Amino acid sequence: MRLNQNMQSLNVYRNYKKSLTLNSSALSKISTGTKINSAKDNPNKLGVSECLRLQIRSLQMAERNIQDGVSMVQTVDGGLSSITESLNRIKELTIQSVGVTAEDDRRVIQSEIDQLKEHIDYTANNSEFNGVKLLNSERVTNNNYPKYLKHTVGANTNEDIDIPVYNLTTDMLTDREGNSINSLDVVNSENIDKNIQVLDSAMATVNSVRSRYGAIQNRMETSGTNLSSTSLNLEKAESRIRDTDIALEMSEYARTSILQETSIALMQQTNNFPKDILRVLENMK
Repeated sequence: MRLNQNMQSLNVYRNYKKSLTLNSSALSKISTGTKINSAKDNPNKLGVSECLRLQIRSLQMAERNIQDGVSMVQTVDGGLSSITESLNRIKELTIQSVGVTAEDDRRVIQSEIDQLKEHIDYTANNSEFNGVKLLNSERVTNNNYPKYLKHTVGANTNEDIDIPVYNLTTDMLTDREGNSINSLDVVNSENIDKNIQVLDSAMATVNSVRSRYGAIQNRMETSGTNLSSTSLNLEKAESRIRDTDIALEMSEYARTSILQETSIALMQQTNNFPKDILRVLENMK
């Protein structure tokens, strides 16, 4: 007599392979920390997760762009602050010169004013970000270029901020009549009214520029906060899709490990079953 198949052993083996696959999957999820390690794990959720990751990367890039923009505006404001201080000092010296009768003394005051004018020009010429001049830009005098720089502040198209550029050298800081700071002269006491007028006009211009840049910085920082919040929410959503529930997978790993051990023991028993049957049949002869 021949026993060709051991159905019990085959059933136990199938259950063993199933528990082995589940055990390996649980171990993979625990070790990697993600429950989607390949497309076969969950094709639909993998597609959703990849879309979320793409959005998150786009938002993070936009945040970095905004940080660069804020740094640019802060660079400009530092230069404007320095120019404002110089203009304030020039005005003090101009008013002081009114009470000075000796021409030599007025020339001493003029010498300090000239140094301050040079400082204004130096600041305007050297206030730049990534090689782009912001307070002495050729865009102001070249009609072939727009009078602003476009800066991206979002992850989608057309989410830009126009950052204006200026020329605030002493030749360009003028009053309505075209008198410039560079031509300011206190040696001649008769120029006092014209000097004050030029200074007031120049200070108004610089203050206006600072206010405009301040508004731009506020807008950028608000956009950055919104992007950061959106990015955080998307990261949480993506995490819920991908991240492993460690407690659940540890439980699954323990359960399938027990099933494997039980299956191995049962296979040993069922593999001996045909021999036991034959032994019984031989004893019945």
